[in-house]
Amino acid sequence: MTNVAGPQQPVAPPGSGEGSKPKGLTFMVGWLVFLGLYQILLAWRFGTFFEGENGDLRQKYGGVVLEPLYAAVGVLALVVAWGGWRLRPWAYRLAWVFQACIFALGLIIIILWIAGKSVPIGWLLLDCAFGAYNVWWLLQPDTRRAFTREAS
Repeated sequence: MTNVAGPQQPVAPPGSGEGSKPKGLTFMVGWLVFLGLYQILLAWRFGTFFEGENGDLRQKYGGVVLEPLYAAVGVLALVVAWGGWRLRPWAYRLAWVFQACIFALGLIIIILWIAGKSVPIGWLLLDCAFGAYNVWWLLQPDTRRAFTREAS
């Protein structure tokens, strides 16, 4: 009796190529979901993070602009998390866009801090630590390989 199932497809070893999840993916997706929901809820419920010691700083820094910006970054984080979990190639590129947005927001916080304004230094440090880890993780060969897909 002959085998009529057709040619067998080669099975890729774990950690090599499409379909395999890179190390740290669960952490990254979990953190992005938390960050996305946190950003959206804070922008919606409490306004910006810039609620300082001297009163409502939204009036001074334009909460009308900052609140939607924070909410947009939160939505972007959720989109990157979903696409990342599904190993979509666009999610890898969008993760770099997300990282650029976080970097820009960090620069705004640093500029305000240098100007003597009350800013959330704890969040700045957390964003810097996460940003450094995120960039390192995105540059890992297994991560890049997991998000590449042959054109059909």
